[in-house]
Amino acid sequence: MNKLPSAATPPSTAPLHGLRVLDLSTVVAGPFGSEILGYLGADVIRVDAPSAAAPLPEPPSGTPVSEPEGFTWALARNKRSICLDLKSAEGKATFLELVKRSDVVYDNFRPGVLGRLGLDFGALKQVNPRIVCCSISGFGTDGPWAGVGAYDVAVQALGGSMSITGTGREGDIPSRLGVPIGDIGGALYGVIGTLAALAARDSQGTAQAIDVSLLDVQLAMNTYRVPQTFGSNMSFGTASPRRGGAGATPYGPFQCSDGAWVVIGVASNFWKAFCAVMDKPEWVDDPRFVTLAQRQANQAALETVVEARFREATASQWADRLVAGGVPAARVNQIHEAFEHPQAVARGMLASFTQGSGRVVHAAASPLKFTGEAALPQRAPVATGHDTEAVLRELSTPVTAVGTPVTLPLTPAQQAIASLAAVPGPLNGTLVLELCGDEPSGTLGTQILADLGATVLKIERPPEGEPAPVAPFAEGSVPASITYAFGMNRNKRSLCIDLKSAPGLALMRELAQVADVVYDNHKPGTMARLSLDAASLRAIKPSLICCSVSGYGQDGPWASQPAYDATVQAIGGAMSITGTGEPGSPPVRWGNPIGGIGGALYAAIGILAALRRRDADGVGASLDIALFDVQLAMQGYRVPTAMSGMRYAASPRRGGNGAMPYGPFLAGDGRWFVLGITGQFWAKACQALGHPEWEKDPRIATETLRRENEPYLNALVTDALSKHGADEWQRRFVELGIPGAKVVNIREAFDHPHVALRHMLAGFDPSHPVAAHIKVAGNPIRFAGAGKPRFTPVPGLGEDTQKVLEQVARVPAEQVSKLKEARAVWWPASGLVYQRPSVV
Repeated sequence: MNKLPSAATPPSTAPLHGLRVLDLSTVVAGPFGSEILGYLGADVIRVDAPSAAAPLPEPPSGTPVSEPEGFTWALARNKRSICLDLKSAEGKATFLELVKRSDVVYDNFRPGVLGRLGLDFGALKQVNPRIVCCSISGFGTDGPWAGVGAYDVAVQALGGSMSITGTGREGDIPSRLGVPIGDIGGALYGVIGTLAALAARDSQGTAQAIDVSLLDVQLAMNTYRVPQTFGSNMSFGTASPRRGGAGATPYGPFQCSDGAWVVIGVASNFWKAFCAVMDKPEWVDDPRFVTLAQRQANQAALETVVEARFREATASQWADRLVAGGVPAARVNQIHEAFEHPQAVARGMLASFTQGSGRVVHAAASPLKFTGEAALPQRAPVATGHDTEAVLRELSTPVTAVGTPVTLPLTPAQQAIASLAAVPGPLNGTLVLELCGDEPSGTLGTQILADLGATVLKIERPPEGEPAPVAPFAEGSVPASITYAFGMNRNKRSLCIDLKSAPGLALMRELAQVADVVYDNHKPGTMARLSLDAASLRAIKPSLICCSVSGYGQDGPWASQPAYDATVQAIGGAMSITGTGEPGSPPVRWGNPIGGIGGALYAAIGILAALRRRDADGVGASLDIALFDVQLAMQGYRVPTAMSGMRYAASPRRGGNGAMPYGPFLAGDGRWFVLGITGQFWAKACQALGHPEWEKDPRIATETLRRENEPYLNALVTDALSKHGADEWQRRFVELGIPGAKVVNIREAFDHPHVALRHMLAGFDPSHPVAAHIKVAGNPIRFAGAGKPRFTPVPGLGEDTQKVLEQVARVPAEQVSKLKEARAVWWPASGLVYQRPSVV
């Protein structure tokens, strides 16, 4: 347990040791990301206005943590704090002196604010030609919406996810994910972009700027649904809480005898085990349910009998039985219950701090686990301005002159690897071996690395026989199984190796010796059975970075349990705060698979940080990323309050800091329109809604009064919004630059005027037989001056086998032919094959 005050510096072995970050960010999207940089060892210096200077409260032991304190303990950890008046000449000069001695400036101001202060990227690179600037904003730094205020609920609505999140019951409101995924997603992509920009800075010797838009991130999080929308003409605009991503059923939340809920995910391979656990063996051969297709066709009848059975025992009883039977299941936990789960305890997912008064405060620990290394310390937040004098004293040290940067050329091996990269980028020359099932926790993570210039090799199992090459498809008719792959596998190469054959396994180990990263998302033990686990591979090559992503991690009592996105959202607490908030209404999972997506983003962060350390000292890493841990970390600022007694429930009409009016309201055309009105936007919201007199109404004139008179306020807003359609309301709110947005489906989301401007809907070579009619979400990380990105299609199965073996593994052509004859490796005789077997 950490004692306060804590000014301990991270160990020199921390991946980002030696970096300095000036943190100008506020609220959630910025501080959530800068806290990660601080945890990983960067010297993060929070810069606040002098008016914000205040001691850290130290109430008596046992005092509950307040909501404002929750933000501090979650987001201000692992940082130092100074106070500067950036609007004064003296404060600005001091800040520029700090910039000379720093690596990163990190902000989430509205576009134009730093420019007005004379502190934008152009000004900063004049004083430090190697500075990296990361700017996070609602809608990016350019375009017609750049100046519009953004709120988490608005970007969830505009990004398409709210249209597929809900109870699925007619008339129920669309739901936002209770975790502020707009802000947190932006934060995670901001960290990835910052680490990538540092790699670019180090290789090119020049300043870098990245621009991350919360809306772009939400669009990108639609992953496989985007190509399925535009390539397979699928429609995503309604919630389907009782159907899994691959059509699994029974699936989703079921209420038990105690009123609590259990979430299940019963794919075909779990059907018999599920029936056994439920003590209903007759269901196995019931002609209505015997196959997945029949279970889907008779879903209503199946759910009726399953619902009745669940009502015969409590949620905890059912969860224990299902888990013991190896069926993906979880009780829907509240936030405090999630952190009390035996797996969370075993994984050390709660960081605890003791204040001078004896009060203990708990916060979420980091899901970035470096196996075999001492855990990085959690440093408690300090009082605002605590480090001002110490940091200013450091300015007396002369700045080392920046000479002409020396860019080290790629080695011949790196050049061969870089020649197979799909796109240029800061990771050119980096080889990533992907051994993943086609699920976001794996393939999205490696796609992020590929988008940044890494050469990613999909290691795939050879097919049975010789599949026929694919024929061209007409527009809108590409099979959904193919378009699904396009959502997370662009910019990669495909290499078919039979890992269950001795020659294939030997070849894989040879590839690992020239690789930089090996990434898998298999159940714990799978890679070890092939002797391809981190311990085995790093015994051969200690500098290798191995990253394993799994449902519950590599250790702990639940390590071997299967995980579905819905069960991870349930056990991690997110579903307990998502939904309509009405009594008896079911908990709701986010429509996009945030379990896997979150795991992929943290994996990318861990890998980029480990690569930076490896380049500095040659030390590799073994990363263990658990989707459960990630879900816990995303609870962020709610954890300190939840662990001190506060209980959270779904509150669709109230923002994270009590903002009101908030959430979805029905417009006059029957479409939903969401608001996110904090105090600063209240006057303009009254104007937009056509009722300027509300601003001074004694019942709702202040934020406190609006919370006290919530039913009255919501009735007024409901009536006002019924007078016009959602498009008219959106026009008014954009015109005034305040948070308000129409809830749109995924196809409509990509019609937003920012999408074309920011290249967030991308196509492929029009001559490609499959990709010609497919579009995917763009990369939400924009490098200044980078221009329109170029993506290569998902490779055909084994398309690159021969080329990779000869150019990267340096296997003689004659031996490659023999390996193919023995079917240790495979590539098609002609054309492109898109029928893909499983990986291992």
